[in-house]
Amino acid sequence: MVGKFLILKRLPIIGTLRQNHFFSIIWNKEVLPFFMTMLEKKKVLLAEDDSSMRRFIEIILQKAGFEVLTAEDGLVAMQIALEAEVDAVVADAIMPNMSGYDLCRMLRDRKIPCVILSGLAENNSDADLADIFLTKDTNLKEQLLAALEKLL
Repeated sequence: MVGKFLILKRLPIIGTLRQNHFFSIIWNKEVLPFFMTMLEKKKVLLAEDDSSMRRFIEIILQKAGFEVLTAEDGLVAMQIALEAEVDAVVADAIMPNMSGYDLCRMLRDRKIPCVILSGLAENNSDADLADIFLTKDTNLKEQLLAALEKLL
């Protein structure tokens, strides 16, 4: 800490100056919290039993700037959610060992937003457990990113 400025890191300058010169990045204390939140990626837990769909959604989320943790069923997703701090859950409605609905029900007390994905139209009485219910259709990418933006 130097006065009211905080020195974050010293970086070597490459280019016109000799390599042994260093440049200090100095940020005012009010700017630092904002800057650090911009660098932190939101962590999304993706639970999907279909490996090709899981990979497809994982790529969508990664390209949108999210850090993605994946699980092949609800039980593995629950274990990951208990071990890692996640900002949101995207889960398939119907999976082996534990459904996406049950996963959202168990995570409700942790206040983790849940998005349920289903190939079927919403007709389940458990659909209200999810913060957002989406169908897997041609608009999945846009709808999923808009849902996560709304929740986070």
